[in-house]
Amino acid sequence: MATLKEISQIVGVHPSVISRVLNDDQTLKIKDSTRKKILQTVKELNYQPNRMARNLKMNKTNMLGIVIPDIGNPVYSDIIKGAESEANANGYSLLIYSEHNKKKNEFLKLIKDNHVDGLLIASHELEHEIILELESSKKPFVIVNGKHSSSDNYVVLDDKAAGKLATEHLIELGHKHITHISGPIYADSAIQRLQGYREALHQNNYDFKSANVIESQYTIDSGYEAMKEIIKNHTLPTAIFAANILIALGALKAMKEHEIKVPDDISIIGLHDTYFTSILSPSLTTIQMPLFELGVNSVKSILQNIEDKQASPGKIIHGASLIKRESTAEFKI
Repeated sequence: MATLKEISQIVGVHPSVISRVLNDDQTLKIKDSTRKKILQTVKELNYQPNRMARNLKMNKTNMLGIVIPDIGNPVYSDIIKGAESEANANGYSLLIYSEHNKKKNEFLKLIKDNHVDGLLIASHELEHEIILELESSKKPFVIVNGKHSSSDNYVVLDDKAAGKLATEHLIELGHKHITHISGPIYADSAIQRLQGYREALHQNNYDFKSANVIESQYTIDSGYEAMKEIIKNHTLPTAIFAANILIALGALKAMKEHEIKVPDDISIIGLHDTYFTSILSPSLTTIQMPLFELGVNSVKSILQNIEDKQASPGKIIHGASLIKRESTAEFKI
Protein backbone atom coordinates (compact mmCIF):
# COMPACT_ATOMS: atom_id res chain seq x y z
CA MET A 1 0.00 0.00 0.00
CA ALA A 2 1.31 3.43 -0.94
CA THR A 3 2.36 5.87 1.77
CA LEU A 4 2.22 9.66 2.01
CA LYS A 5 6.02 9.71 1.77
CA GLU A 6 5.98 7.82 -1.53
CA ILE A 7 3.31 10.12 -2.96
CA SER A 8 5.27 13.18 -1.81
CA GLN A 9 8.37 11.94 -3.68
CA ILE A 10 6.35 11.52 -6.88
CA VAL A 11 4.55 14.86 -6.65
CA GLY A 12 7.43 16.80 -5.12
CA VAL A 13 5.65 18.29 -2.09
CA HIS A 14 5.85 17.65 1.64
CA PRO A 15 3.63 14.80 3.03
CA SER A 16 1.80 17.34 5.22
CA VAL A 17 0.65 19.18 2.07
CA ILE A 18 -0.81 15.95 0.68
CA SER A 19 -2.57 15.30 3.98
CA ARG A 20 -4.11 18.78 3.95
CA VAL A 21 -5.32 18.32 0.36
CA LEU A 22 -6.94 14.98 1.25
CA ASN A 23 -8.64 16.64 4.22
CA ASP A 24 -9.94 19.40 1.91
CA ASP A 25 -8.12 22.16 3.83
CA GLN A 26 -9.40 25.33 2.13
CA THR A 27 -6.75 27.48 3.84
CA LEU A 28 -3.94 25.69 1.97
CA LYS A 29 -2.43 27.91 -0.74
CA ILE A 30 -1.16 25.75 -3.63
CA LYS A 31 -1.57 25.75 -7.40
CA ASP A 32 -4.63 24.04 -8.84
CA SER A 33 -2.31 21.97 -11.04
CA THR A 34 -0.45 20.69 -7.95
CA ARG A 35 -3.71 19.86 -6.18
CA LYS A 36 -4.93 17.92 -9.26
CA LYS A 37 -1.60 16.06 -9.53
CA ILE A 38 -1.82 15.03 -5.84
CA LEU A 39 -5.39 13.73 -6.22
CA GLN A 40 -4.54 11.92 -9.45
CA THR A 41 -1.48 10.23 -7.90
CA VAL A 42 -3.49 9.22 -4.82
CA LYS A 43 -6.10 7.64 -7.11
CA GLU A 44 -3.53 5.84 -9.30
CA LEU A 45 -1.72 4.36 -6.28
CA ASN A 46 -5.00 3.54 -4.52
CA TYR A 47 -3.79 5.29 -1.37
CA GLN A 48 -5.93 4.56 1.71
CA PRO A 49 -5.43 6.94 4.66
CA ASN A 50 -4.93 5.42 8.08
CA ARG A 51 -8.11 6.76 9.64
CA MET A 52 -7.30 5.41 13.09
CA ALA A 53 -3.93 7.18 13.18
CA ARG A 54 -5.51 10.37 11.83
CA ASN A 55 -8.25 10.28 14.44
CA LEU A 56 -5.73 9.76 17.22
CA LYS A 57 -3.74 12.72 15.98
CA MET A 58 -6.86 14.85 15.81
CA ASN A 59 -8.06 13.54 19.21
CA LYS A 60 -11.16 12.20 17.47
CA THR A 61 -12.86 8.78 17.55
CA ASN A 62 -15.89 9.22 15.27
CA MET A 63 -17.78 7.49 18.05
CA LEU A 64 -20.75 8.79 20.07
CA GLY A 65 -21.82 7.21 23.34
CA ILE A 66 -25.38 6.81 24.61
CA VAL A 67 -25.93 6.10 28.31
CA ILE A 68 -29.19 4.35 29.24
CA PRO A 69 -30.38 3.13 32.67
CA ASP A 70 -31.23 -0.41 31.54
CA ILE A 71 -30.94 -1.97 28.09
CA GLY A 72 -33.79 -4.32 29.08
CA ASN A 73 -36.26 -1.42 29.00
CA PRO A 74 -38.01 -1.61 25.57
CA VAL A 75 -38.58 2.15 25.55
CA TYR A 76 -34.91 2.75 24.79
CA SER A 77 -34.94 0.51 21.71
CA ASP A 78 -36.50 3.13 19.41
CA ILE A 79 -34.39 5.94 20.91
CA ILE A 80 -31.25 3.94 20.13
CA LYS A 81 -32.48 3.14 16.60
CA GLY A 82 -33.05 6.83 15.89
CA ALA A 83 -29.71 7.87 17.38
CA GLU A 84 -27.81 5.16 15.49
CA SER A 85 -29.49 6.06 12.20
CA GLU A 86 -28.53 9.73 12.48
CA ALA A 87 -25.01 8.93 13.73
CA ASN A 88 -24.31 6.54 10.85
CA ALA A 89 -25.65 9.06 8.33
CA ASN A 90 -22.98 11.48 9.57
CA GLY A 91 -20.05 9.06 9.66
CA TYR A 92 -20.24 8.18 13.36
CA SER A 93 -20.73 4.90 15.20
CA LEU A 94 -22.84 4.61 18.36
CA LEU A 95 -21.55 3.02 21.55
CA ILE A 96 -24.38 1.84 23.84
CA TYR A 97 -23.64 1.94 27.58
CA SER A 98 -26.15 0.44 30.01
CA GLU A 99 -25.88 1.55 33.66
CA HIS A 100 -27.56 -1.66 34.88
CA ASN A 101 -25.34 -3.47 37.43
CA LYS A 102 -22.56 -0.89 37.09
CA LYS A 103 -21.14 1.55 39.62
CA LYS A 104 -22.84 4.92 39.78
CA ASN A 105 -21.49 7.44 37.25
CA GLU A 106 -19.02 4.91 35.86
CA PHE A 107 -19.99 6.11 32.38
CA LEU A 108 -17.70 9.11 32.91
CA LYS A 109 -14.81 6.83 31.90
CA LEU A 110 -16.09 7.06 28.32
CA ILE A 111 -15.17 10.74 28.41
CA LYS A 112 -12.04 10.53 30.56
CA ASP A 113 -10.50 7.73 28.48
CA ASN A 114 -11.40 9.48 25.22
CA HIS A 115 -13.53 6.61 23.92
CA VAL A 116 -16.15 8.94 22.43
CA ASP A 117 -16.38 12.39 20.83
CA GLY A 118 -19.64 13.16 22.61
CA LEU A 119 -22.11 11.65 25.04
CA LEU A 120 -25.91 11.27 24.99
CA ILE A 121 -27.09 10.73 28.57
CA ALA A 122 -30.52 9.23 29.26
CA SER A 123 -29.84 8.68 32.97
CA HIS A 124 -32.40 9.98 35.50
CA GLU A 125 -29.89 10.33 38.35
CA LEU A 126 -27.50 13.05 37.28
CA GLU A 127 -26.10 15.02 40.21
CA HIS A 128 -24.92 18.62 40.01
CA GLU A 129 -21.30 17.54 40.49
CA ILE A 130 -21.54 15.19 37.50
CA ILE A 131 -22.81 18.00 35.28
CA LEU A 132 -19.86 20.13 36.37
CA GLU A 133 -17.45 17.29 35.65
CA LEU A 134 -18.94 16.80 32.20
CA GLU A 135 -18.66 20.51 31.45
CA SER A 136 -15.05 20.64 32.65
CA SER A 137 -14.14 17.76 30.33
CA LYS A 138 -14.89 20.03 27.34
CA LYS A 139 -16.53 17.05 25.63
CA PRO A 140 -20.00 17.68 24.15
CA PHE A 141 -22.91 16.06 25.97
CA VAL A 142 -26.70 16.14 25.67
CA ILE A 143 -29.20 15.04 28.33
CA VAL A 144 -31.77 12.84 26.59
CA ASN A 145 -35.39 12.39 27.71
CA GLY A 146 -34.92 14.52 30.81
CA LYS A 147 -33.76 17.88 32.14
CA HIS A 148 -31.38 18.97 34.86
CA SER A 149 -31.39 22.27 36.71
CA SER A 150 -27.65 22.66 36.09
CA SER A 151 -27.81 22.40 32.30
CA ASP A 152 -29.87 23.74 29.40
CA ASN A 153 -28.33 21.14 27.10
CA TYR A 154 -31.17 18.65 26.62
CA VAL A 155 -33.55 17.02 24.14
CA VAL A 156 -36.83 15.83 25.67
CA LEU A 157 -40.30 14.64 24.75
CA ASP A 158 -43.40 16.66 25.55
CA ASP A 159 -44.18 14.51 28.60
CA LYS A 160 -46.64 17.03 30.02
CA ALA A 161 -48.79 16.85 26.88
CA ALA A 162 -48.61 13.05 27.00
CA GLY A 163 -49.76 12.91 30.62
CA LYS A 164 -52.59 15.29 29.85
CA LEU A 165 -53.68 13.28 26.79
CA ALA A 166 -53.76 10.03 28.78
CA THR A 167 -55.83 11.54 31.57
CA GLU A 168 -58.22 13.28 29.18
CA HIS A 169 -58.92 9.94 27.48
CA LEU A 170 -60.03 8.46 30.81
CA ILE A 171 -62.12 11.53 31.62
CA GLU A 172 -63.84 11.32 28.22
CA LEU A 173 -64.79 7.74 29.07
CA GLY A 174 -66.61 9.03 32.15
CA HIS A 175 -64.15 8.00 34.85
CA LYS A 176 -64.33 10.06 38.04
CA HIS A 177 -61.74 8.32 40.21
CA ILE A 178 -58.45 8.27 38.27
CA THR A 179 -55.27 7.20 40.04
CA HIS A 180 -51.85 8.02 38.63
CA ILE A 181 -48.95 5.63 39.22
CA SER A 182 -46.11 8.04 38.60
CA GLY A 183 -42.45 7.57 37.86
CA PRO A 184 -39.76 8.63 40.36
CA ILE A 185 -40.46 12.26 41.23
CA TYR A 186 -36.75 13.15 41.02
CA ALA A 187 -36.99 12.44 37.26
CA ASP A 188 -38.08 15.38 35.10
CA SER A 189 -40.12 13.09 32.83
CA ALA A 190 -42.15 11.87 35.82
CA ILE A 191 -42.74 15.42 37.04
CA GLN A 192 -43.94 16.52 33.60
CA ARG A 193 -46.33 13.57 33.25
CA LEU A 194 -47.73 14.27 36.70
CA GLN A 195 -48.25 17.92 35.76
CA GLY A 196 -50.12 16.83 32.63
CA TYR A 197 -52.36 14.62 34.79
CA ARG A 198 -53.07 17.51 37.17
CA GLU A 199 -53.75 19.95 34.34
CA ALA A 200 -56.27 17.60 32.71
CA LEU A 201 -58.09 17.18 36.03
CA HIS A 202 -58.15 20.93 36.66
CA GLN A 203 -59.42 21.82 33.19
CA ASN A 204 -62.25 19.31 33.56
CA ASN A 205 -63.23 20.53 37.06
CA TYR A 206 -61.90 17.45 38.84
CA ASP A 207 -60.29 17.84 42.26
CA PHE A 208 -56.65 16.82 42.48
CA LYS A 209 -55.94 14.58 45.48
CA SER A 210 -52.38 13.68 46.40
CA ALA A 211 -53.65 10.34 47.73
CA ASN A 212 -54.50 9.44 44.14
CA VAL A 213 -50.83 9.63 43.10
CA ILE A 214 -48.62 6.63 43.91
CA GLU A 215 -44.93 7.13 43.23
CA SER A 216 -42.94 4.25 41.73
CA GLN A 217 -39.87 3.53 39.63
CA TYR A 218 -39.97 2.89 35.89
CA THR A 219 -39.97 -0.89 36.36
CA ILE A 220 -42.41 -3.81 36.26
CA ASP A 221 -41.69 -4.72 39.89
CA SER A 222 -42.34 -1.16 41.06
CA GLY A 223 -45.61 -0.95 39.11
CA TYR A 224 -46.64 -4.27 40.62
CA GLU A 225 -45.94 -3.08 44.18
CA ALA A 226 -47.70 0.25 43.57
CA MET A 227 -50.81 -1.52 42.33
CA LYS A 228 -50.80 -3.87 45.33
CA GLU A 229 -50.63 -0.80 47.59
CA ILE A 230 -53.65 0.69 45.80
CA ILE A 231 -55.59 -2.56 46.20
CA LYS A 232 -54.66 -2.89 49.87
CA ASN A 233 -54.94 0.66 51.19
CA HIS A 234 -57.35 2.54 48.98
CA THR A 235 -60.82 2.38 47.55
CA LEU A 236 -60.29 0.97 44.10
CA PRO A 237 -60.17 3.67 41.41
CA THR A 238 -62.13 3.21 38.22
CA ALA A 239 -59.10 4.00 36.08
CA ILE A 240 -55.28 3.99 36.23
CA PHE A 241 -52.84 6.18 34.32
CA ALA A 242 -49.44 4.44 34.46
CA ALA A 243 -46.45 6.70 33.83
CA ASN A 244 -44.72 4.22 31.54
CA ILE A 245 -45.21 0.86 29.86
CA LEU A 246 -43.29 -1.16 32.47
CA ILE A 247 -45.34 0.29 35.33
CA ALA A 248 -48.49 -0.62 33.40
CA LEU A 249 -47.30 -4.21 32.98
CA GLY A 250 -46.62 -4.50 36.72
CA ALA A 251 -50.04 -3.08 37.56
CA LEU A 252 -51.71 -5.55 35.18
CA LYS A 253 -49.89 -8.42 36.87
CA ALA A 254 -51.11 -7.33 40.32
CA MET A 255 -54.69 -6.92 39.10
CA LYS A 256 -54.66 -10.37 37.53
CA GLU A 257 -53.45 -11.93 40.80
CA HIS A 258 -56.32 -10.23 42.67
CA GLU A 259 -58.87 -11.19 39.99
CA ILE A 260 -59.55 -7.57 39.07
CA LYS A 261 -60.85 -7.51 35.52
CA VAL A 262 -59.57 -5.04 32.94
CA PRO A 263 -61.43 -3.01 31.73
CA ASP A 264 -64.63 -4.23 33.45
CA ASP A 265 -63.43 -3.33 36.96
CA ILE A 266 -60.60 -0.89 36.15
CA SER A 267 -59.45 0.79 32.94
CA ILE A 268 -55.70 1.31 32.50
CA ILE A 269 -53.62 3.35 30.08
CA GLY A 270 -49.82 3.35 29.84
CA LEU A 271 -47.38 5.85 28.43
CA HIS A 272 -45.21 4.61 25.51
CA ASP A 273 -46.14 2.02 22.95
CA THR A 274 -44.05 -1.05 22.11
CA TYR A 275 -44.23 -4.07 19.82
CA PHE A 276 -46.06 -6.21 22.40
CA THR A 277 -48.78 -3.86 23.67
CA SER A 278 -51.20 -4.88 20.92
CA ILE A 279 -50.88 -8.62 21.70
CA LEU A 280 -51.48 -8.41 25.45
CA SER A 281 -54.81 -9.71 26.73
CA PRO A 282 -56.49 -7.31 27.01
CA SER A 283 -54.47 -5.23 24.53
CA LEU A 284 -53.13 -2.10 26.21
CA THR A 285 -54.29 1.43 25.44
CA THR A 286 -51.20 3.63 25.23
CA ILE A 287 -49.84 7.07 24.48
CA GLN A 288 -47.35 6.65 21.65
CA MET A 289 -44.32 8.92 21.86
CA PRO A 290 -41.89 9.90 19.05
CA LEU A 291 -38.96 7.95 20.49
CA PHE A 292 -37.15 7.43 17.17
CA GLU A 293 -37.32 11.18 16.51
CA LEU A 294 -35.97 11.80 20.02
CA GLY A 295 -32.90 9.73 19.18
CA VAL A 296 -32.42 11.46 15.82
CA ASN A 297 -32.68 14.96 17.28
CA SER A 298 -30.38 14.11 20.19
CA VAL A 299 -27.61 13.17 17.76
CA LYS A 300 -28.29 16.27 15.65
CA SER A 301 -27.84 18.42 18.75
CA ILE A 302 -24.57 16.80 19.79
CA LEU A 303 -23.14 16.93 16.26
CA GLN A 304 -23.97 20.64 16.15
CA ASN A 305 -22.20 20.95 19.49
CA ILE A 306 -19.13 19.16 18.11
CA GLU A 307 -19.06 21.35 15.00
CA ASP A 308 -19.83 24.71 16.62
CA LYS A 309 -17.91 24.07 19.87
CA GLN A 310 -20.89 25.26 21.89
CA ALA A 311 -23.97 23.61 23.35
CA SER A 312 -27.21 23.88 21.40
CA PRO A 313 -30.29 25.16 23.26
CA GLY A 314 -32.74 22.73 24.83
CA LYS A 315 -35.25 21.13 22.49
CA ILE A 316 -38.71 19.62 23.06
CA ILE A 317 -39.94 16.96 20.62
CA HIS A 318 -43.73 17.05 20.20
CA GLY A 319 -46.03 14.42 18.76
CA ALA A 320 -47.74 12.29 21.45
CA SER A 321 -50.73 10.33 20.13
CA LEU A 322 -53.44 8.14 21.66
CA ILE A 323 -53.72 4.49 20.62
CA LYS A 324 -57.05 3.08 21.82
CA ARG A 325 -57.18 -0.60 22.64
CA GLU A 326 -59.08 -2.97 24.94
CA SER A 327 -57.72 -1.94 28.36
CA THR A 328 -59.83 1.24 28.57
CA ALA A 329 -63.63 1.36 28.39
CA GLU A 330 -66.51 3.67 29.20
CA PHE A 331 -67.28 3.83 32.92
CA LYS A 332 -70.57 2.22 33.82
CA ILE A 333 -72.20 2.58 37.22
